[in-house]
Amino acid sequence: MGIITLTTDFGLDDFHVASLKGAIYSQLPEVTVVDISHQVMPFDLVQTAYILQNSYKDFPERTVHVIGVDALPSPHVKPIAAEINGHFFICNDNGILSLIAGEFIPDQLVEITLNKYDDIHFLTKDLFIPVACHLARGGKLELVGRKITAYKELTQPKPVEKYEDNSITGMIIYIDNYGNAITNITKKQFYQFGKKRDFIIFVRNVQFSEIRSKYTDILDTNPDENKYHGRALAIFNSSGYLQISMYKSNLKTVGGASSLMGLDIGTNIRIVFS
Repeated sequence: MGIITLTTDFGLDDFHVASLKGAIYSQLPEVTVVDISHQVMPFDLVQTAYILQNSYKDFPERTVHVIGVDALPSPHVKPIAAEINGHFFICNDNGILSLIAGEFIPDQLVEITLNKYDDIHFLTKDLFIPVACHLARGGKLELVGRKITAYKELTQPKPVEKYEDNSITGMIIYIDNYGNAITNITKKQFYQFGKKRDFIIFVRNVQFSEIRSKYTDILDTNPDENKYHGRALAIFNSSGYLQISMYKSNLKTVGGASSLMGLDIGTNIRIVFS
């Protein structure tokens, strides 16, 4: 039996996530259900894309990914399912697939017509889950809807490169559970543009002239690690994005980089190379 993942903006305080899982297990008791995240900011497709882009490829091929973000039943938005890079995605045609797919072209793409759309109120459970269970059983995608050739396209904000002043200006696109502020500047772009030159990173009123390879690079030979707690650093995270962090911070108690440095989604970050 296959794997079904769930990514929603439902939160964990209500019944919705439990209802989704109950509907899955009622149809497929032996299936494996994995929660990717239910803490996505409501209707935030950029955050959803960041989470899924950096997790779905670690699952086996033919895993079915249900995306219950901005998943409202609407006569103006089609429910769709696609096979992309060996994985299945089920979502509303709200642009999320264009953010996740990147350079991959869908192998298959359908508008879901499995159930009578006018009678559906809980779209993710009543429409997406039956499709997910069908695919997890090994069912064919073309049996759940009619073939279409395109989905809605969205454009993510991209860093701006300026050769006249040797700078890259990007922005914060995600705040994680530790308060780390992840930017849209990638390690690849940084080195292609910077060409190993010295640099200064400007974030609010803080500057960095070094990017660490890992968190513990901030430590020196002093055995008292506690003195480094709360110290700010720039690092390339495991997904290859430039990230502003505080060493061993706690967003829920003393604060993290986002709260202590005043960083939020959309905050600009500028790198100037010499």
